Amino acid sequence: MEEEIVDLTTPKIDFSKYQIDLEQEYKEPKPLVCFADKPIFTRGNISCISGKAKSRKTFLISLLTAQILESDYNARILIFDTEQGNFHVQRVARRIHRLVGYEPTENKENMRMFALRELSTEERLNFVRDAVLHFLPDLVFIDGIRDLLKDFNDIRESSEIVNLLMKLSSELDCHICAVLHENKGDTSLRGHAGTELQNKAETVISVTLDGTVTAVEPKFCRNMPFEPFHFRVNEEGLPEYCEAEAKPKRTDVLESLFSELLPATVTLAFSDLRDRVMNATGKAVRTAERYIKDAETNSIVKKNNAGLYLSIPNNQVTTDEDRLPF
Repeated sequence: MEEEIVDLTTPKIDFSKYQIDLEQEYKEPKPLVCFADKPIFTRGNISCISGKAKSRKTFLISLLTAQILESDYNARILIFDTEQGNFHVQRVARRIHRLVGYEPTENKENMRMFALRELSTEERLNFVRDAVLHFLPDLVFIDGIRDLLKDFNDIRESSEIVNLLMKLSSELDCHICAVLHENKGDTSLRGHAGTELQNKAETVISVTLDGTVTAVEPKFCRNMPFEPFHFRVNEEGLPEYCEAEAKPKRTDVLESLFSELLPATVTLAFSDLRDRVMNATGKAVRTAERYIKDAETNSIVKKNNAGLYLSIPNNQVTTDEDRLPF
């Protein structure tokens, strides 16, 4: 059997296709979403929205989709939901229509939403790919990219799906935003899929539920980071931009704590007061002692001649520090 002769002289790759030409001017990617004139989503790129479970990531998608449709009626948006059933996905789609001012029960060709919960992992991935190629959208949201992977810790599979998103976004000149949960113990994106997304994304957005308000912050940005903003869900069930929730001042929290632990007619030794603070807050010894020191500094409690602690009536608080980290 004759050996196959390998031709080492003829290149099989068109190198010129990928070489950067310094003699020509490349166009800056066109932004699809901006905050304060800072581009967040641009054409030909991918991004990620991250957050804990129930942090209102889907509400943020609704808000961003409505913002785009209001500014550009001709924009085409696809949203793929991999977790919820038809009823809840329809409710999200109708929420977006209400935000934009569309009739909630009327289908629109420029905003299509798909419920992929019933499909297998492989079927979901194929559906997303084929739908993007068919509808040629400007912006794509994949709400639950983890469900397009059999194992989000598999290096090869994670790399392949992120490469697919980059290829689609680049060739179709669209933007693809994937939603992925953060780890329970920290704010890192889950699995190797999260690492791949973080490395290749133009923007990684962090979504955090803070009381009744959701905080949206830039986690990683290839461009200039946008200013954090907040939104809440109003009585009509619609997300709307708002200010951050007002937090109690540090001195207010101290006053509230020691008014309960040290009533006006009670005096306590330092160790007894410290034990009460530890029991009330669940904090360690050193932290409880610091709280007592801070209360004394801010004229909320004082030590009498016998070395016992008592509250100061009608105290005048002059400091304005951050609240205690209870």
